[in-house]
Amino acid sequence: MRADPGLTIQEAVIATMSLEARNAERLRLRTRAVLMAWQMADSAGPMTELERAEFLLRRLHPTLPRAALRQIMRQLESAHLAGEWHGFRRPEPLPIR
Repeated sequence: MRADPGLTIQEAVIATMSLEARNAERLRLRTRAVLMAWQMADSAGPMTELERAEFLLRRLHPTLPRAALRQIMRQLESAHLAGEWHGFRRPEPLPIR
């Protein structure tokens, strides 16, 4: 995977922020990433809740070891079959600034 040249600049900017500002930026970036992953899932077409869960996990946690992903998916499938899990909750859209 190629390094993102903007990442160095972003890290330098974040390093100058206060703790409160860094936490707010972290939350903003995380929220954006989750929304983007959901948009990709929507664009990919119809899928079951378990398929969507795996799709989202793979995009939000690309370095997650396969064994860990399989374990998570087994737990979600078990909970889904037991009627205890009905899919990830879709995030609210970000307010327009």
